[in-house]
Amino acid sequence: MLGFLVGAEIERARLENENEELSDRLETRIAVDRAKGILQRDLGIGEEEAYRMMQRESRQRRKSMREIAEAILLSEEFRKSRPAAEERPAKQPAV
Repeated sequence: MLGFLVGAEIERARLENENEELSDRLETRIAVDRAKGILQRDLGIGEEEAYRMMQRESRQRRKSMREIAEAILLSEEFRKSRPAAEERPAKQPAV
């Protein structure tokens, strides 16, 4: 009976680990796909070229594809939020 319980616990731990790994891979793929779309739109390039560009940056900078994708996504968010900040009126000095 004890052996069965230990075996079941080992299998549960293995499945949890596999689930976490698959979840991480999915998040990476989503980020890479979104970043490819941004590069395609901004640079007027194809999907394959955008992917190769990200791969090249990943190798040259010794960063994962996910880190490269997240940097592109962060840059896009910053760019989108910047015009809103520029539209706000500047504070007038107190007289």
